[in-house]
Amino acid sequence: MDGMIGLRLEGRYEITELIGVGGMSDVYKGIDIMENRAVAVKILKREYSENEEFVRCFRNESKAIAVLSHPNIVKIFDVGYEHGLQYIVMEFIDGITLKECIEHKGLLQWRECVHYTIQILRALQLAHDRGIIHRDIKPQNVMLLSDGTIKVMDFGIARFSRQNAASSTEKTMGSVHYVSPEQARGDRTDERSDIYSVGVMMYEMLTGRKPFDADTPVAVALKHMNEEPPKPSDFVSSIYVGLEEIILHAMEKDPDKRYQSASGMIVDIEAFKNDQSITFGYADEPVKRFDKTPKPLSFKKKNAKDAVVSKPKRKKKEEIPLEYEEEYFDEDDEEDSEPRRSYVLPILAAMTVTVIIVATLFVARVILGAFQTAPSSSNDYTMPKLIGKNYYEARAEYTDIILVASEEFNSEYEAGIIVEQEKAEGRIVKIGDAVRVVVSKGTRMVTVPDVVNYHYNSAYAALTGEDLNVLRIEIESDDVAAGYVVKSSPTAYSSVEEGSTVKVYVSIGPSTEDTVVPDLAGKTVTEAEDMLRQAYLEPKLQYIESSEPADTVVSQNIVAGDVVTRNTVITVYISDGTGIISNPFGDDIIDIGDDPAGNTGDDLSPFDPSAPNYNDGSVIINVDIPSNVSSTYYVIFNNDENGEKIGDAVYINAANYAGSYVPISISGSGTMRVSASLRSPRTGMIAQLAQYEIDFDNGTYICTNYSNYTFTLVDISIGF
Repeated sequence: MDGMIGLRLEGRYEITELIGVGGMSDVYKGIDIMENRAVAVKILKREYSENEEFVRCFRNESKAIAVLSHPNIVKIFDVGYEHGLQYIVMEFIDGITLKECIEHKGLLQWRECVHYTIQILRALQLAHDRGIIHRDIKPQNVMLLSDGTIKVMDFGIARFSRQNAASSTEKTMGSVHYVSPEQARGDRTDERSDIYSVGVMMYEMLTGRKPFDADTPVAVALKHMNEEPPKPSDFVSSIYVGLEEIILHAMEKDPDKRYQSASGMIVDIEAFKNDQSITFGYADEPVKRFDKTPKPLSFKKKNAKDAVVSKPKRKKKEEIPLEYEEEYFDEDDEEDSEPRRSYVLPILAAMTVTVIIVATLFVARVILGAFQTAPSSSNDYTMPKLIGKNYYEARAEYTDIILVASEEFNSEYEAGIIVEQEKAEGRIVKIGDAVRVVVSKGTRMVTVPDVVNYHYNSAYAALTGEDLNVLRIEIESDDVAAGYVVKSSPTAYSSVEEGSTVKVYVSIGPSTEDTVVPDLAGKTVTEAEDMLRQAYLEPKLQYIESSEPADTVVSQNIVAGDVVTRNTVITVYISDGTGIISNPFGDDIIDIGDDPAGNTGDDLSPFDPSAPNYNDGSVIINVDIPSNVSSTYYVIFNNDENGEKIGDAVYINAANYAGSYVPISISGSGTMRVSASLRSPRTGMIAQLAQYEIDFDNGTYICTNYSNYTFTLVDISIGF
């Protein structure tokens, strides 16, 4: 069994199970006892706890996440060091990794890929804005919740951009299949390195394979540095051109050619979401190759004017290679040593003036045409007002122009109505011109996602991801933990207009009202748990040795009828049904309910001096029993002077004497100081109950010390 299980850190975080094993740390599920919530506890492995580099990486993760607060980044609650363990307490994510999702599905649909990628980029944008580079973005470090929410985690090799780029941190590599070329080379990394890794993840999501693979990590890294990735469409022909452009643009070898920020990449992805036919032209840009072979210079023959205008700064004659001299100078250049007048500047000035005049005339014509409102020929046509008209009616009415329509959702106009026109009303166009217009598709309807029982942060991300507004309303709840959603309005799966507000009712925990503890004695385990939960109390079950029937309640730590606050933990002691209780003292047991005279326990209270077997130097001690006691006990008497036991242990059922006393006979001689102790037959707990001064010659005694708390102490000793 894992030695960590059951460990309680800082007296607060109780480790319950191992949920993940990593290279330098293990992750456990635990319970935050103070907040009553599940947490994930990442613990640095002991063999690395003395290694400064591993400890630095581990602490760097906590430092990185501590400055981040985002719905798509795993939260950090606490960082500590105890029992020689370095640990981080984080939000517990009940989901699967994106890697597991890809392996399960083979490859993802483009809508899924885009939905997940935008959330990852939003998380990275916040980190980059805080000066933090993740440097290990991969599907294994992305958690996927059941509602589609993404959580980025494991900032173990993250670097603050303010750190020295030459530090040892820079040499730390992420997973080789997702590493950027500059990180593989050991060069300086920045936010563009994370963007490269996101591009690789998108590639894998859409194709089910990584862009580069090889037999060794070194071979994979070399491919990242030197080879162009195959196009995703080589493996999945249905991939849209625009989406492929986004992926390959993010994976450019040269960081300067990639997206320069996460937000820039989000802009392109959002544009693609709205129009899958869009292309960005990245594939048409010349690709800079990493070929350092010098190429021969090539010059065209220039005339004298060109030579003056375009030649570089002239070197001394002897420094110019012979084969290039004639391209730099005309034939008379060497012969004429006298300075000659240059006509270049006047020519350039004249050309500049000409260009300005032509440009001015052109702009003037355009401006005049833009404001022309009266036809100047029979072929001119004055633009009507199209906004607000039905598209098909406008086409039928204005036949002199051709309306070319595109559609978009619009909450102000119903479907089919023109919301924009390319040429303003009153403008002059030509008959037969094509005029672009935008036609409303009506208000976009979205489905409200089911967010009940999800943490508010996850619910917020899911709702805003559907372009819905969120109104948080806090309410008390006895059934839903604090911070989690109790209900929403409109309810899940309702169809509402885009931009609508969804009321999210978030639990602040149970009511603080008091409740009464029920009587559980003799109940079954199931009955006891149900009774406690109905009373808004938390059951804690503890099995003990008992002759009572198995799985029945023997006792409880808080007596029935007590008033406590809701959610109080009640310890319930359950019989394990092991049989007759053994005598812990090795002596015969005298059962008060079966005395030699045949009297019952009730008959023995109060003491009857005429009863047989209670004389001959014996004294009857009346041991007081509190009214709230109902368990069974052994009563033991000892001589305080020498510690010897007086007589046999007496087994009593205290329920028969509750609120009264039980008479017990002990024998001796002279005067003696005696202590009475209780011992539980279930738990073995023993504690002093009272002290007596006894005069056996006269048959009298005095009680000098007594504590009824002893009964409670003996009853509840287990589990405390």
